[in-house]
Amino acid sequence: MNYRMMVAIVLCCHYLSAFSALGMPLFLPIMLQELNAPLQSGWVGLLFILPTLMTAIAARYWGRFADTYGRKTSLLRAELGLAVGFLICGFSQSLWQLVIGLSVQGLFGGTMAASNAYLATSITDKNALQQVLNFTQFSARLALITAPIGLGFLVQHYEVLSLYRVLAILPLLALLLSFLLKKDVITAGNIGTSTNTVQLPKASTTIKTNNGNSNKAKSDKKHTSPSVQAVTSAAFFANPYLFISLLQFFLAFCMVATFPYFLPFAKNFGLSSAEIGQIYAMPHVIYLICQLLYGRISHRMPAMSLSLGFAVLAIAVLLHLADYLALVWLARMLFGVGMFMCYQSLHAQMANTNQSKHSGKIFSRYDALAKWGGVLAGLSVTLFVPMFGLLSPFMLSAVMAVIAIITISMYQATCSKTV
Repeated sequence: MNYRMMVAIVLCCHYLSAFSALGMPLFLPIMLQELNAPLQSGWVGLLFILPTLMTAIAARYWGRFADTYGRKTSLLRAELGLAVGFLICGFSQSLWQLVIGLSVQGLFGGTMAASNAYLATSITDKNALQQVLNFTQFSARLALITAPIGLGFLVQHYEVLSLYRVLAILPLLALLLSFLLKKDVITAGNIGTSTNTVQLPKASTTIKTNNGNSNKAKSDKKHTSPSVQAVTSAAFFANPYLFISLLQFFLAFCMVATFPYFLPFAKNFGLSSAEIGQIYAMPHVIYLICQLLYGRISHRMPAMSLSLGFAVLAIAVLLHLADYLALVWLARMLFGVGMFMCYQSLHAQMANTNQSKHSGKIFSRYDALAKWGGVLAGLSVTLFVPMFGLLSPFMLSAVMAVIAIITISMYQATCSKTV
């Protein structure tokens, strides 16, 4: 199988799997009504983050599974897990059956990490890997465009939960397509006991001592308590894996905080379900447009600034506070630009730090931190919305974006002090 065919199959499978997983949560308030469940606002936020929480908990184990038994096997597992979870949700007759279905979806899903791990194993060129990682986000954004709009029309004519039964076909189609992929080679170094864990690489730069004596620095390091080394800010910020994971956490929080209560927020403007689906999808439309345009002119442009990306996100979420629909549309467009800038920068750094033989654990770790960011965002808005209203999620998102900018500044300051 040639390179283009392999990438096309993985991206197609990821889109099919992501369509339902990313599109259906928008309609959780309607699902609760169909189940005659308590309509307190807290349930919406809790159910929204439930699959994400389960994925975050299981991520490290599935990462180890992928490195031991193969990334293709892990990808097949994720697609089958989604299909089973969707079917349980589709046949739910009570709130707790829905909870079980969403939990299964999260525990046994995780197609983003599985897809990225497979691609990172198959692609060794850093520039090519960066481009492909951008396209996995492209497929996710495409799902976030088509799913809310398409499902927004369908929910006006069918029960939302019954749609899960039909949508379970999509990950099953992805499962069949994934069988066409070449099985990745598992090296002997990938198989071991529980103690055979991936150690995060040390910084590519070394911190100079005052006298410049490297032998003395090594000697001092041996006598330094490991626990003290672990908590030093220099050691933390100099580690690219930790830095990328932390930024994944911040970015996920900024985005997910705005998701769970977007439906009731948008209804304040008198929009229909189909119109809400369109405005909800707008950031992802802008993301795709930016991706297509950037692919043509990237060689003439400087690298994306991560700080600027978070600054654009902060401005975008604050514009949602305006009581004018036109400004909300503008905010949604800026939100897409900010997402694009952040992901472009993060994917470049992921490609530069990739280790093919440990790609399962590496990308599971990245995905897990993103999922924990989503979990914390969902819990936060669940607590804040009843107390401060439907605008509080946008304020929380802006605050996290500012924290991310400060963190990036600290990282850059630390790097400037290293050789």
